[in-house]
Amino acid sequence: MAALVVAGGMLAGCSEAEPASQTLPTTSAQAAPTTEALPPLGPADFPMPPEAREKTPEGAVEFTRYYIALGHHISEGIHDPQPLRDLSRNCDTCEMVADSYASDRAAGYTYGPNTYTFDDYGTTVVEGDVAAVGFTYSQSELVVYGSSGELLRDESAPATGDLRSGAELTWDASRASWLVRILTIG
Repeated sequence: MAALVVAGGMLAGCSEAEPASQTLPTTSAQAAPTTEALPPLGPADFPMPPEAREKTPEGAVEFTRYYIALGHHISEGIHDPQPLRDLSRNCDTCEMVADSYASDRAAGYTYGPNTYTFDDYGTTVVEGDVAAVGFTYSQSELVVYGSSGELLRDESAPATGDLRSGAELTWDASRASWLVRILTIG
């Protein structure tokens, strides 16, 4: 109620008629770069979409969705996992996943086809340069083959159910992108 009274008092001060300004205000501030002006992020064959580069709750969700999809993209062709590192900052889980992909790639391993799901849940919170995103993740069975095409049962993994997961992101203004700081799957 007090807020309404204060707001009403402020609006009352604006009720006197004044002539309209004949000039537009000037500013020395630069406009935010458009998505067309942003340098690309991610691998050339799997670039980050512009909506994942917005400093909004929706942008944080889309960045997290892209990051998870990027991991799946890397696994499909055993691509270089460096983009996972490039889009994280001091994230232990991210480093562990990237190291695992790099080790498998060096050993000549390949993966059988697999699928995953990503669904955001709850309210994504952005406070300053930090965002918290909740999501569920599930993955079909992961089948790993050795360099000679033999099935590697010890390296393979069963399908998962829906795993409640989350990511803490930090905003990197120099790249106009979120970066993963903490990633929790399950």
